[in-house]
Amino acid sequence: DVIRVSGRDEHIARRLTDFLKREARRTLEERSLAYAARIESKVRRVTVRDTASRWGSCSANKTISYCWRLILAPDFAADYVVAHEVAHLREMNHGPRFWKLVRTLVDDIESPQAWLRKNGTALHRYGA
Repeated sequence: DVIRVSGRDEHIARRLTDFLKREARRTLEERSLAYAARIESKVRRVTVRDTASRWGSCSANKTISYCWRLILAPDFAADYVVAHEVAHLREMNHGPRFWKLVRTLVDDIESPQAWLRKNGTALHRYGA
């Protein structure tokens, strides 16, 4: 894929990062709402942030936050993170019921977890 960025050279990095953050918010919100509907739950709000240690989080008030760099990950990895956070809408823990719920949303959790462990650090090189 090619992303064309207009403007002066010194603004390219910021403009590209802004674009990727907008895309992340749009895409991750869309996926979150779809997965939440599948488990008959509701998301109050979706935000994207510049996090260094977490790919996502879900608060007790049903707000889900994601690291914007997930937009750079393959779909199967981003979908796993979305499924993980959406499952917290119903189970605010990592117990057996939580993992069973995650598996109803995505078939494979091991491959995306392995991909994120192996490649996640590299994603943080972008937009720094």
